[in-house]
Amino acid sequence: MIVIDACTIVSALLEDEDTPTADVALDYVAKNGAAVPGNFVTEVVNALGKAERRGRLGAVKADIVLTEALTLPFSIELPDPHAILSATRSYGITAYDAAYLALALQLQVPLATVDRALRSAAKAAKCRWKMS
Repeated sequence: MIVIDACTIVSALLEDEDTPTADVALDYVAKNGAAVPGNFVTEVVNALGKAERRGRLGAVKADIVLTEALTLPFSIELPDPHAILSATRSYGITAYDAAYLALALQLQVPLATVDRALRSAAKAAKCRWKMS
């Protein structure tokens, strides 16, 4: 199992993004499952809403992508809020991103992300997921 962030899932599911790392992570999650923090669904919806407003996809496609994301085998876990705050301090990342990092550390599993700042934080925390 891994922790995976919303940006990686959305990157893998959107046709106009070429992200091999996200594609591999999505395949891994489809086969092995993942854990996500409580903000995951809201972040997926936010990313799809942004993509729709920018004309990258239509409403029907956004609904389809959301359904695909929600059918993945993931469990929603709540990381310790103090650990989230600590991660924001230690790594200079947003609380939204820190929730993924804190969860990975809490569960002692790797974190898969295509987000540059979060990837850097996960590397520093020694929990960055590496493609097999």
